[in-house]
Amino acid sequence: MPRPSDHAVAVTRLLEEAQGPLSADEVRQALAETGIGIATVYRLLKRGVEDGRYIPIEIPNGPTHYEPADRPHHHHFECLTCHRVYDVMGCPGHLDELTPEGFSLESHDVLLRGHCVTCSETPTP
Repeated sequence: MPRPSDHAVAVTRLLEEAQGPLSADEVRQALAETGIGIATVYRLLKRGVEDGRYIPIEIPNGPTHYEPADRPHHHHFECLTCHRVYDVMGCPGHLDELTPEGFSLESHDVLLRGHCVTCSETPTP
């Protein structure tokens, strides 16, 4: 198996250290000093999903975000001002109680929306 490229290592490290999932453009911006292009970012993210190292996080009306697949079960918070997405550790649980009778619950996603601490502190003009 070939050795991962410097860009591949940088993308993996960035996703592992991030406070939440990142979009392809956020990855490109964070690694701009490496000279990585958006096509390379998309290719590396796609390969990581195919290899099972990353999972795509679908954000309604926004770009797909990516995070390491080995994280424990959790949910996400999207800031309505800056559009960053953050991890929310934990789960409300007992969602099987909301499942209609006779239905079988397989999985769930919870996306909280509001304003992050930085945007909450920013005065509006």
